[in-house]
Formats: sequence, C-alpha cells, structure tokens
Amino acid sequence: MCGRYYIADDDSDVMLPGYVAEAQRRAEAMNVSLVTVGEVRPTNFATVIAPSAKNRKPDAFPMKWGFIHPTRGMLVFNTRSETATQKALFATSIEDRRCLIPASCYFEWQKADGRKIKYAIKPKSTPLYLAGLYIRSSKECIPCFSILTMDAAESIKAIHARKPVMIPQDRISDWLSPSNPYNEVVQQIASDLDYYTA
Repeated sequence: MCGRYYIADDDSDVMLPGYVAEAQRRAEAMNVSLVTVGEVRPTNFATVIAPSAKNRKPDAFPMKWGFIHPTRGMLVFNTRSETATQKALFATSIEDRRCLIPASCYFEWQKADGRKIKYAIKPKSTPLYLAGLYIRSSKECIPCFSILTMDAAESIKAIHARKPVMIPQDRISDWLSPSNPYNEVVQQIASDLDYYTA
C-alpha cells in the first residue's frame, strides 16, 4: 500500500531535480499545480517518468495520482501488481503505459498501543523509483497514474503487508520497455529496505 510519498529538496538522486524541473515546465504550460517537494498525496499532480512519444526514451511529465474508477466510482491510486493484467482498465497500460514515480521515500503507518506510528521507507542503496501504470481519460486534462503494489519484504511486514513495487535504477529501461513482458519484470524485482520512524 502507498498513500503518501515524499520528495526531498536535497535528495541524493542526481537525476531527480532534472526530472522535477522538466515536469514543472510542462505543468506550467498546462496551468497545472505540480507538487515539486514535500509530501505527495492521491489526487496531487506529480512528476512521473514515462517513454516519450517522440523517441521512446524516458522523460518527465506531470500526471495526476489516482483516478475515479469508471464503473465503481472509487478513487484508484494503488493497484495490485499480481492482478493488474486481469483488469480491462489496464489492458493498454500493461504493455504501453508503464511509468515510474521518483521519490525520496514513501510512508506507512503502524498501529501500536492505540496510536499510529509513521514510518518513512526507502531502499538501502538505490534511488527510489515506484512502478506505476497510467491511463488517459477524456475527463482529465493530463494522464492519471496508479502505483503498483506487491507483498512487503520481510523487514517491513510488521509495518504493512504490502509495499510499492520498486524499480532499481539499472532496471528503469527494462520496466519502461513494452518489449519486456510485464510479469517477468515485476517478478524479478526485489529490494532490501531500510526503515525509520518519520
């Protein structure tokens, strides 16, 4: 599960400022308010990496986190990676609308002694890129994305049973390329995580 993630203005990923700046440039041209630093929440406009229509190389775009399901009327901002291929909603996205959401960490809350403890979670040794799928809707001026989730690593299962699918930096092209079967890429992903109380 992922209901919040965070972008730090001093993130160690040297690529992140460039991605944010390019998405911000495009957002301003569309008169869209983009979250460039701090907590990102569902329905916010955020920086997303996807293949460019011109040359299919990774580029940064503004997209809205979440969308209203066309028949159920509920906000969809997370999608189970194991069942995404079974959903007609993502039939096109699985092959040709994969994306990545750059972040500094994501948040989960653990219930303990009648209160909720907030944890910031991130990989130990690689920049954080969350895997997503995006859709185009006639009701939205820009594409909307959903973050894919999977079973949590053993080190964080006590906090939450699910976690976002994370793509290592050296696998970005593998994930974004439609020539690589969706299930194969997702099943090969495994990240060792550090966590700390935010």
